[in-house]
Amino acid sequence: MQKDTVPKPMEPFTLEEESGLVNKLEALSVASLESYIASARAALRSNALAATWRTRIELGAGHAEHALTKAQAAAALAAIALPPAAPVVASKSKKTVVPVGDDESVQADDEA
Repeated sequence: MQKDTVPKPMEPFTLEEESGLVNKLEALSVASLESYIASARAALRSNALAATWRTRIELGAGHAEHALTKAQAAAALAAIALPPAAPVVASKSKKTVVPVGDDESVQADDEA
């Protein structure tokens, strides 16, 4: 009897595994998500990727792209939200500032 040399595909994610993956992806920064997606795409293009992993990587990449879209939308909304107000500095005195080294003011003082 011959042994089966073709690897069996991995079991699909359970609901708990998939929701855990989604939660972890949503917690990543935009830069980390972009890196994750680039790595997943590179792995999917690779001939060395075992077929047993392909469906899991495709699923993870899809969730990462969705999380990236949500993160970018949230960042865009935060950017167009009310800009922070410039701090108002109340002056404590009403002294006028005289520029130092002003040649005309020095000459005027010398003539007087």
